Amino acid sequence: MKSLIQYHLMTYIRNFKYVPPVSLYLMMLIINYTYRPNPIMDSYSFTSLILFFMMGWITITIFHSEDPRQSQITLFHAKSIERYHISLFLNCLLFGLGLSVLSVMYPVVFGAFGNELRLLHIIMGLLNHFCVSLLSISLTVFFVRELTRNRGNTWWGVLTVLIGTFVIAIIKAYILKIKGLIWLLPPLHLSLEIMEMSDTVHFIPLHVYLQFGWIVIYSSLLVGFFLTIIRRRYLS
Repeated sequence: MKSLIQYHLMTYIRNFKYVPPVSLYLMMLIINYTYRPNPIMDSYSFTSLILFFMMGWITITIFHSEDPRQSQITLFHAKSIERYHISLFLNCLLFGLGLSVLSVMYPVVFGAFGNELRLLHIIMGLLNHFCVSLLSISLTVFFVRELTRNRGNTWWGVLTVLIGTFVIAIIKAYILKIKGLIWLLPPLHLSLEIMEMSDTVHFIPLHVYLQFGWIVIYSSLLVGFFLTIIRRRYLS
């Protein structure tokens, strides 16, 4: 698995498909912290939302870093459809983690915050960015070329689902009126709720860890469902 992950990573790096989304994200990160001082939690909430959309872009480019013919050769050597796609998924997570660390540490290094920064702000910032990245990846994988034949449908599908998830997070109050529905929908709203906490918070409440945990569980269930669909498509 390690060699497969390294191969996919090097293939992605060599084709430079990461340049547009990463460059755009870096530019938005820099612009966001141009004017100082900035609030801590609100700033992290904003950059995590931007990362949510950028990770959709990055996920598709990682899964499509090989042309279809080369991917069949790689799949043959991988000896498992699950191993092949888990390797791609882990590369997406690697990029998500790297951009999460960058998003949290950039304003810290350049002193962009006005309020006193505590370790708990950094922990919450990292958890929020990474969990949002994971959620974006798990939603986006359903629009890779193995499941959508039309390339246009891939990008429109990703954009529609990510924007729809954001809208759901905004109108959560109305959705709560329908009992049980909120548990079936992508939990981006939990990220927004967590980052609404005041900059003067002195400890991380237990429910915050539980909310992050639900984002991870929900995303993991989606990935498991995706692998099940891919396996059935491959066997058929």
